[in-house]
Amino acid sequence: MNNKKNNKGFSLVELIVVVAIMAVLVGVLAPTYLRYVEKTRAQKDVSAVAEVIEAAKIACAEEKVYDGITASTTIVVADEAAPTSADADLQAAIQEIVDEIDFTSKAYDGKQYTIKFTVDTDATTGAITAVNVAEYDADDATVWTTKSAGGSG
Repeated sequence: MNNKKNNKGFSLVELIVVVAIMAVLVGVLAPTYLRYVEKTRAQKDVSAVAEVIEAAKIACAEEKVYDGITASTTIVVADEAAPTSADADLQAAIQEIVDEIDFTSKAYDGKQYTIKFTVDTDATTGAITAVNVAEYDADDATVWTTKSAGGSG
């Protein structure tokens, strides 16, 4: 007769040790992962506004659009809405490229941004800058500043 036990499983102590180790690892790594996810969402939001700026630059290549731009021309980018502008030609040209903006990060969700145009005195060149209207942040302005808006005057 064979008195050997046939143990093929884990003991309760071994399982508790493994679960405890996993809990510690999750507790340490979860905050890092959540910060990474939020940073990725914020980058996506910045890219969404940058896409509107690029659409504005492309729109300015059309003489009809560029001729209508003044120093007071703005584009409003709001969460869960299409970019809007008082200049109908500019708005139509932008909305052909960008449909709706949906901010997903905590930093930008629910906020509104205004993209402002500055035009020099001879109206042959311009610049587009973006300013966070809700809470001005110098970093936002730096990230969303472009060199020039093309087109001819």
